[in-house]
Amino acid sequence: IREAGDYGRPAALQTATPIEKAFEELARSVVQEVVNRNESLPPTEAIKITTMAGCSAVKKK
Repeated sequence: IREAGDYGRPAALQTATPIEKAFEELARSVVQEVVNRNESLPPTEAIKITTMAGCSAVKKK
């Protein structure tokens, strides 16, 4: 989110603008979808790494 030159703060933080309304609606939608997901699907499980083969973090000799 770019800075708004006239106000010197992120555009999403400006009040009484169409941008504020759009971001508020987006945030509400994201929260609602997370709630829907949590009610309808099992909890997400952490993935356990079993091999480091192919991992770029492993230095090859």
